[in-house]
Amino acid sequence: MFTKQELEKYLQKCLSTGADFAEIFLEESNYKTIKLSDEVIQNVYSDYIKGIGIRICLKDKTVYGCTNNIQNIDNIITRLISNFSEKPINKNINLQEKVIYKDNIKIPHNKYSITNKKNLLYNINDIARKESEKVNQIEVKLVEEDEKIIIANTNNLYTEDNRTLTRLSITTFVKENDKIEKAYIAPGFKKGYEFIDDVNIEQMTKETVHNALEKLSAKECPSGEMPVIIGNGFGGVIFHEACVHSLEATSVAKGSSVFSNMLGKTIASPKVTIVDDGTLKHEWGSLNIDDEGAPTRRNILIKEGVLTSYLIDYINSKIMKSQPTSSGRRESYKFSPTSRMTNTFLLPGTDKIEDMISSIKYGLYAKNLGGGSVNTSTGDFNFAVNEAYLIENGHITTPVKGASLIGNGSEIIKRVSMVSDDLKLGTGMCGSISGNIPVTVGQPTIKVDKILVGGKGEKVNV
Repeated sequence: MFTKQELEKYLQKCLSTGADFAEIFLEESNYKTIKLSDEVIQNVYSDYIKGIGIRICLKDKTVYGCTNNIQNIDNIITRLISNFSEKPINKNINLQEKVIYKDNIKIPHNKYSITNKKNLLYNINDIARKESEKVNQIEVKLVEEDEKIIIANTNNLYTEDNRTLTRLSITTFVKENDKIEKAYIAPGFKKGYEFIDDVNIEQMTKETVHNALEKLSAKECPSGEMPVIIGNGFGGVIFHEACVHSLEATSVAKGSSVFSNMLGKTIASPKVTIVDDGTLKHEWGSLNIDDEGAPTRRNILIKEGVLTSYLIDYINSKIMKSQPTSSGRRESYKFSPTSRMTNTFLLPGTDKIEDMISSIKYGLYAKNLGGGSVNTSTGDFNFAVNEAYLIENGHITTPVKGASLIGNGSEIIKRVSMVSDDLKLGTGMCGSISGNIPVTVGQPTIKVDKILVGGKGEKVNV
């Protein structure tokens, strides 16, 4: 897009009115989706994105501009630097030789034919409908993205990353009389279509059918405070939302997080060790480098209940006087980066699931969580539960629907009393001020001694 010398010239201009840091982010992405609904391919969509984002900073003041016309870079820089009127610093920009990262993709998107993609979707539709006559609708979607980014900044960093992401989502609707229920699964990978060899498509499809069918006979979930067992995999979203968002420098640096100024303090149960690791091979939330150009790393955020690290991007690291943790992320060139998660999960323990269940006289088994939200200033959260069962006298009994988990993150992480050894990861999209980004969440099965459960059923007092 630009030569090394051109980028050096533009970066030098960024500092000409007194800024102390500048960054140029170039992006070129191909995005495609193919969707099946009502037993036919209804949508084949593709998008090509090319643009540039420019960030200029002086201490904690940041200005940002972007355009899909990269030839307009000089005009954008002129407008951005008009926000500064300090004496220019004496700094010569001499970018390093470009460091290039590229994933080893066995079956690139452009090598997997549209016919193969359509056949995959039709096959999933057939598997689901053969599993039960109550299947009313199947929606299957393939999403693929090939992204190339180039980052250059006034610290003389010059790097390129080539990223490939693929995701398959299956939503199954079942109907009985006037009742309709659904179940959803959506694995994602940092790889090409070789992912098909690594998952059991038939098993996943049948699982969505069975989960949806079970909801047809489920009763409304009771409400009240009770012990809750949260299933492995996507259950880890409770830590993602209720805890780790409040460990991002986006809120910590401003002092608005419930965990600001708490490094080294015990904030959770000794059973809780939480890691954010962007280096995991082929995981949905993994990156070779973050969106500020720093190689990703493994960050231990909470160790045996003690807060050991925040997630810190470059600019907030200067405000916090701490080292960045390779956590700067953004959706695209249209967003300025900030501190975000990658693959975030609770490390496994040694407790047995059967012991968790037998220890509960009356409670809830939240096998599969849905989406949630959190107020990072207070830590208050609310999660939907997609699949849940009552626990009565030490046994899993009746399926229930309409359950939600309500509470405060700083309190809930203190109530984790048992952690099993069945760690599993799940994929999702996370939204924040720097856009929507792919993330992985995960955990083993855990027991939380007390959570407020919301539901339309009877109120209970445990």
